[in-house]
Amino acid sequence: MRTSRYALLASLIVSPVVLGAQQSTGPRTIASQTAGMERHDGFIPFYYDERTGKLLLEVQHLDQDFLYLPTLATGVGSDSLGLDRGTTGSEAVVRFQRFGEKVFLVRRNTDFRATADSLQAHAVEESFATSTLAALQILAEDPGRLLVDASNFALQDVMGVASTIQQQKQGTYKVDRDRSAIYPPRTKAFPKNTEVEVLLTFASDGEPGHDVARHTPQPSALTLREHFSFVELPDANYHPRAFDPRIGIFALTFADFSRPFNEKPEVRWIQRWRLEKKDPSAAMSDPVKPIVYYLDPGIPEPYRTAFRQGAAWWTKTFEAAGFRNAFRVEDLPAGVDPMDARYSIIQWVHRSEPGFSVGQSFVDPRTGEIIKAMLKMDTYRSISDFNIFAGLTPAMAAEDVSPIGNWMTSLDPKVNGTEFTMSRRRQHVAHEIGHTLGLAHNYISHVYGRASVMDYPGPMVSLTPKGTLDLSRAYATGTGAYDTLAIRFAYTQYADGAAERAGRDSLVHQVITDGVRFLTDQDASAGVTPEVTRWLNGTDAVQELARVSAVRDVLISKFNESVIAPGDPMWMINERFVPVYLHHRYAIEAATKAIGGMEYTFALRGDGQTPATVLAPAKQREALRRLIATLQPKELAVPERIVKMIPPSPVGFESSGGWGFATTPAGIVYDPLAVARSLASNVADGILQPDRIERLISFHARDATSPSADEVVGQLVAGVYTSAAATTPYERGVRRQARRAVVDALFGLAIDEHATADARAVADDQLNRLASRLSSSTAGDADDRSADAEVVRDVRNWLDRRIAPPRPKSVIPLPPGTPIG
Repeated sequence: MRTSRYALLASLIVSPVVLGAQQSTGPRTIASQTAGMERHDGFIPFYYDERTGKLLLEVQHLDQDFLYLPTLATGVGSDSLGLDRGTTGSEAVVRFQRFGEKVFLVRRNTDFRATADSLQAHAVEESFATSTLAALQILAEDPGRLLVDASNFALQDVMGVASTIQQQKQGTYKVDRDRSAIYPPRTKAFPKNTEVEVLLTFASDGEPGHDVARHTPQPSALTLREHFSFVELPDANYHPRAFDPRIGIFALTFADFSRPFNEKPEVRWIQRWRLEKKDPSAAMSDPVKPIVYYLDPGIPEPYRTAFRQGAAWWTKTFEAAGFRNAFRVEDLPAGVDPMDARYSIIQWVHRSEPGFSVGQSFVDPRTGEIIKAMLKMDTYRSISDFNIFAGLTPAMAAEDVSPIGNWMTSLDPKVNGTEFTMSRRRQHVAHEIGHTLGLAHNYISHVYGRASVMDYPGPMVSLTPKGTLDLSRAYATGTGAYDTLAIRFAYTQYADGAAERAGRDSLVHQVITDGVRFLTDQDASAGVTPEVTRWLNGTDAVQELARVSAVRDVLISKFNESVIAPGDPMWMINERFVPVYLHHRYAIEAATKAIGGMEYTFALRGDGQTPATVLAPAKQREALRRLIATLQPKELAVPERIVKMIPPSPVGFESSGGWGFATTPAGIVYDPLAVARSLASNVADGILQPDRIERLISFHARDATSPSADEVVGQLVAGVYTSAAATTPYERGVRRQARRAVVDALFGLAIDEHATADARAVADDQLNRLASRLSSSTAGDADDRSADAEVVRDVRNWLDRRIAPPRPKSVIPLPPGTPIG
C-alpha cells in the first residue's frame, strides 16, 4: 500500500513534466497547424478555419514595408454620421517584425524623414514614435515562413465606428466579439494584395441616438462590415513632383530634417497618379498604363450613362498634358469585388437624406502617388436636384397652360426634370473624379467663365426678355480652362528635372498672366472674398444678388401647385417652395462677404501678384444696400395664396430630406412669420459676425473712406426701423420679424466672447441709441409698440444689469441648402 502511494505521487509529479516535454518537441509546422484548412495563396497567404472562425496569416517577409488600407465596406445610411459604404480610412506603411513568439505589425512614421543622409535618417527614425498595431501570436514556423493568428487583430474597429457614434452623441457602443466574425466571401488573396473583411456587431446597453435608431432595425446591435487591404508598395520608379499653392493639387506633406537650417523642414509633394507615355518623345502618346475607374454594378440608368459621359470629360482634358486615352471608365468585371485594392470604383451610396458625394483615394504615404480611387456618389442628391427643378417649372410654363394640367407637359421638351438632373450628375461625377485625380476645390473659377468642375455650381437660372426662365446654361458641359491647367501642371511628362522646373514655371506664369485664380475651402469658409462662395455664379457677387433676386421675384410670383404631381400630398409644396424662397441664399452669403471684404492671392515673392487688397468702399456700401433690401417686408413675405396651399404633414409622411420648413413656433402649422424671421436672422447674423465687424474697424482705421463698423451697423438698424414700409397687418408682422432679427444679432455680437472690445462697444452703442429712440416713439400699431417696448426692456437689462435676453427658440433654422445637388 505504501509503495503504491509513492508510485502514484511520483506519477502525479512527473507526468506533467513529461507531457510538456512531449508537446514542446512535437511538430509545430505550418502543415500540422493548418491541417484541413484551405490555403489562399497571394501577397500574404492566409488560412481560414471554418470550425473556429480563425484567420491565420503566413508571414514570409519580415522587416519589409507594405501598405495597409482600411475601408468601411457597408454603411449606416445617415449623412450626418458619415459612416457610408466605401468610406476610406488612413493609409499606412507597415511591416512585420518578430519579437520572441510574437510578430508585431508596426506602422512606420512617414511624417518625419531625412531624405538626403542615411545617418540623419537613422537619427530621425529614433527621434519620433512608431505605432504597433497588433501583436500576432506565432503558431508555427517553417524555414522562411511564420504562421500567425490574426483573428483578434482583424476583429478590431479600425474605422473608428464606435468613436464616431459617440462623438456624434448617438450612444456608446463597443464591438461584441461573440457577434463578430471574419467575412469569408470578401477575404481573398491576390499576387500583389491580400483583402480581409470582417463583420462587426457594435453593442450598446444604453439609449441609442435618434440617428442610429432611425437607421438600424435593432439599435442595440448595429452590424457593419469593415475591410482592410495589405498591398505591395509601388516600385521606386515614381518621381514626386513639388507642390505649388497657386494651383490646387492636394499635397503630401512631411518634415525633412536633412534640409538646411535656413529652410523650413516641411516638404510638399502633389498627389497624382503615375502616368507615363509609351513614347516619351511624342507630343501626344498613349499611356503605358491608363487610369481606369470601374462603375459599381448597382448604378442604374440613366445615371450610368450620365456618369460615363461626365467621366469622359477628363479623357479630353488629359490630351492637353500630352496623353491620349489616359482616362477610362468601364463596367466592373464580373466576379470582381469592389473592395479589391487593384480596382478604382465609382460607388453608388444610398442615404436617407441629402448628403455630399466624396472623391476619395488611397495615396502612397512615401511619395504622394495615388494608387486607388473610391468615389462615393450619393443617390439622394438627385431628389435635391429635382426639388430645385420642380420649383422652377411654373415660371417656365406657357401662360395659357393651366397650373393643374398634365404635370410638366408644358415645359420646353429640351428642358425636363430628367435632363436637368442628369446635367448636374454629369458635372457632379466629373467633380468627384477630379478629386481622385488630385484636384482640390476651386471656388473662384466661376468668375472667369465657369472654368472648373472643381467649383460648386449653382444652377444658372436666367430670365428671358419675356420674363420666363432660361435653363439652357444650367450646368457646365465639360471641364474648364482651370481644370486643363491643373492637369497639365500635375501630369505633363518632362525629359528631366530641369525641363520639369522650366515647364512648371512657364505654366504658372501663364496662369498668373491669364488671371486664372485658385481659392479653396478655407477661403470660402473665411467669409472674406465675396466671389469665393459655393453655389454662386457670375463675376461680381454684389451684382449677382441683384440678378438672382429678380429671378426669385418671378419664381415666387408664378409659383403654384403644379410643382407637385397630381395625387401627391399638398404638404410637398412646402419642400418645393424652399429652393424658390431661398433662391438668393448663396448670393446673400456672397454679398455679405463684401462688407469688410478683401481680395487676395496665394502670391509668392517675385511672381507679380498682389497679395491682398481691401475691397473698394463703394462695393462694400453697395453690398450693404442690397442686403438691407432683402430685409424689407415685401421681400421676406410669403404670399397668402402660397401659404394657403401648405397644410401640415399628413399622417405617414415626412419631409423628404428635411427640405421644408417643418415644425414652427405655430406648431405643425406653416407659419410665414417664422419663415420670414429665419431668413432675416440669416442676413443679420451674417452681417454682424464678430470677425466682420473687427475687419470693418481695422480697415476704417487704415482708410477713413472705408465703411466704419458704426456706419454699417447704424444703416442696418435704420434699414429695418425707419425705411421698412408696411401697409398691411401681415407686412407689419414681417417687419417686426426683421427688426427683432437685427436686435438679436446685435445682442449676439455684444455678448460674444470672441468679439473684440471695440466690436462689442459698437453693438452696445447701437443698442443704446435704438432703445433711446424707441422709448419715446409712439409709431405703429399696438403690436409694434409692444415689440418696441420689449426691445427697450431687453436693452436696459443688458446695459444696466448685464442680463442678455436668451436666443429665442422660436427662430427656426433655414432648411439645409448644401449640398443642393
